[in-house]
Amino acid sequence: MLAIDTLSGNPRLSTEDFRALRAIMHSASGIELPDEKRYLVIHRLSKRLRLHGLETFGDYLSMVRQDPEERQMLIDLLTTNETWFFREQKHFDWLARFCRENRGVIRVWSAASSTGEEAYSIAMTLAENVPGRHWEVLGTDLSHSVVERARQGLFPYKAVDTIPREYLKKYWLKGVGNYAGHVLAKDALRDQISFQVENLNERLPSSIGLFEVAFLRNVLIYFSTEGKLRLIRHVLERVKKDGLLMVGHSESLFGLDLPLEQLAPSIYRKIR
Repeated sequence: MLAIDTLSGNPRLSTEDFRALRAIMHSASGIELPDEKRYLVIHRLSKRLRLHGLETFGDYLSMVRQDPEERQMLIDLLTTNETWFFREQKHFDWLARFCRENRGVIRVWSAASSTGEEAYSIAMTLAENVPGRHWEVLGTDLSHSVVERARQGLFPYKAVDTIPREYLKKYWLKGVGNYAGHVLAKDALRDQISFQVENLNERLPSSIGLFEVAFLRNVLIYFSTEGKLRLIRHVLERVKKDGLLMVGHSESLFGLDLPLEQLAPSIYRKIR
């Protein structure tokens, strides 16, 4: 018999099954799911149970363990992807200044790029501040689905409210027909950005190269101290000496043994 939570109408999630789901997420990504995320897990996964005609989360766990595609879907659904254009403007001001003061090719990495708003914000900042110079932006994320959305460069009007009006005119096209109500990044911007799936909990492939600046924002809050240290070390392997690391304003690297010098709150320079 299907066990239903009478308040939400969703299947009940037992302590044992929640523990198993947490273990899968931690093994796959290093992300910690605290007790207060239990109802988020129920809300986001209940549709999958209904889709597959499953009665319990135990049944769903059995499926996830046998089906790599469903396991990836679970990871996609439980990865928080809240983001917006030019979030934490101070970081983009620092990026602009850094790029003007440093010659040569500029490569910037949006290490947890979600649906791409951060990477496109970086690209617009570079296009404005290093005209005539070569620059590149790489966006990576654990979730396959958000990487695919980011590659499209297509966003609803409501998502672009925080883009300066002059940038909208310069770098974006107004959607028509099937794309009415959306904007699309112009080719000149999109051609400088690439997106790929990467797991920051693992060492990154050397093929992605080195970067002058890495954005790792609003990710560390989901990790234990040990997990933070491991993840940041993986990221720093891909950042050049004297390059910048940006983390979220609510995140702290205090007490972590890292080759970093703090330049401002949430902004660091790699010293070796």
